Amino acid sequence: MSKISDYFKVSLDPQSPAMPVRIITGLVVSVLGFLWLPFGMLGLLILLWIVYVTKPPEISALSGAERTDIFVPMDGLVTSIETLSGKKIIRIAQQIHSNKLILMPCHGKIDVNMFIDGLFLPADILNASNLNARREISVIQDDITDVANTQNTISLIIWGRPFARYLASPISEGRVIEAGIPIAISLLHGDLDIIVPSNYEIMVNLGEFCIAGKTVLARQL
Repeated sequence: MSKISDYFKVSLDPQSPAMPVRIITGLVVSVLGFLWLPFGMLGLLILLWIVYVTKPPEISALSGAERTDIFVPMDGLVTSIETLSGKKIIRIAQQIHSNKLILMPCHGKIDVNMFIDGLFLPADILNASNLNARREISVIQDDITDVANTQNTISLIIWGRPFARYLASPISEGRVIEAGIPIAISLLHGDLDIIVPSNYEIMVNLGEFCIAGKTVLARQL
């Protein structure tokens, strides 16, 4: 019963990024099952997969973690680590079996949360970063008093790709959120850039598979 109650709690929570996906999928499965039972069974398998990849992770306090630590916001593989204009950019690519929720990377306030419309081209196409749709989320850490100081801002860029066309976030700007809380979702198979200030040391390696909310991405120097 607890698992069933947890399912409905997440599915009906207006602040859960997974809520619209679960409701729409459930309605489609009901219609398919009414039309033809085999379609309904197939839809049920898809619904079970959706539930699996949108289940909020259980985040517990990690020993040795500091309040200023930046955690990996999304399950996936580290595909690139770059430094540009003093800031460090880490790209994480989703796997088909990994959780699709994007978690708050640190304790802080949502400063910017906006969707920029565009195309859904593969990442290796020239100028794709300028043409593709994306969702940009900027976070100001809650222990920072000077909100105008962009050096203390952590940014997430959720990229639209051929198989990542649903980039949703129900979280409004100005909200103060704890690290590890789901703030967005990316379906089905996309990638994410997280931009951290220059005064942070990267704690992950290229090719490493990271767990959202548990793997420390960067630590303040």
